[in-house]
Amino acid sequence: QQQRQQQQQQQRDLYAVLGVDESATDSEIKKAYRRLSVKHHPDKGGDTAAFKELTSAYEVLSDGERRALYDVGGMSAVEKGAGGRDMFGRSTGVPKGAPVEVTVRAPLEDFYKGGTVRANVRRRVVCRGCRGHEAHPRCSSCSRSCPAETKVVQRRMGPMLINEEVQVPSEQLCREEVKTLHAVIERGAEEDTAVTFERSSEQSPGEVPGDVLLRLRSEGHAAFTRRGADLEMDLRISLRQALLGFKRRIRHLDGHEVLISHAAVSTPGMVLTFANEGMPRHGVPSEYGALRVTLQIDFPSELTADERAFTANHFGLPADGGQR
Repeated sequence: QQQRQQQQQQQRDLYAVLGVDESATDSEIKKAYRRLSVKHHPDKGGDTAAFKELTSAYEVLSDGERRALYDVGGMSAVEKGAGGRDMFGRSTGVPKGAPVEVTVRAPLEDFYKGGTVRANVRRRVVCRGCRGHEAHPRCSSCSRSCPAETKVVQRRMGPMLINEEVQVPSEQLCREEVKTLHAVIERGAEEDTAVTFERSSEQSPGEVPGDVLLRLRSEGHAAFTRRGADLEMDLRISLRQALLGFKRRIRHLDGHEVLISHAAVSTPGMVLTFANEGMPRHGVPSEYGALRVTLQIDFPSELTADERAFTANHFGLPADGGQR
C-alpha cells in the first residue's frame, strides 16, 4: 500500500494539481495555491488529502531549483537532487547544463542614467511526459525528438564491474521556444558586467538547464568614448578660437549642458579635463569620473594675399612663407 502511494505521488502532475500550465510564472503559481488552499483547507471543511497534495505541489513548484528538477525528471529527479561530485569526482544527482553567454549592447546613456535591456534567447525545452500523449494540449507543440541521452550502464570485465557511459535514444519529446530575458543596467555599470539568469538556457533530457549570462556592453556613441569611469571626446575649434580663446556648450548623456572653455592659446591635441563630468562610479552614485576633451583645430587650407600679409606682419614671418 505504501509503495503504491509513493508511485502515485511520483506519477502525479504537480502543475495539474495547482491547475496551472507548465509555463506559469511564479506569481501565477502562488495565486493558484492561495486560491485552492482556501478551498481545500481542513479548517474550512476541505479535504485533508487534497490539501496535503496541494501543499506538496506548491513546495516543489515555488522553489526554482526543485521546479527545474521536476521539469527534467519528475519527482524522482527532485528526490535525487541537483548534480554534484562525490569524493572520487563522480557525478551525483541530476547534472546541470553548461552556461551560455550572450552579449547584449545598450546605449551609453543607459549606463550613465540606468536602464533596462532585453534579449531573446532561442532554446530547446524538454516536454516531460509527452511521448505518447501528443494530443494533450500542453504537448501540442512538442513535435521534435530530443537529443540522445547519456546513460551509465554496468558491464563486466572479468571479475570486475565497470561503469560506462553510452548514448541512447531519448524517451522524451522536445520543442523550441524563445525566452525573453530582461536585465537591469545600474547607473555606472561597468562594461562586460554579467547578469545571470539561472536555469534559462537550452534543456537536454536528464539535465537541469544551465544558466544564461547576459554580458552588458555599451554601443558606440557619436560624441563620447568611455574609458572606465571617464569619458573622452574630440572638440573641433577654429584657428581664431584657438588663438583668442573660446566657450562652447555641449549636451551630456543625461541632457545637462557642460561649458567647455579655454581663455589662453590652444594647441592641436591639447586635452582639457573637467572633473566630475564623466561616468557615475558604480555603487557610489555621488562620485563621477572625469571628462577629457581633446581639441582639434581647423586650419585654413589656403590664405589670401591679405591674410598672408597680415600673418607675416603680426607673427614676424616673411610674406613668402619663409621660402627663398
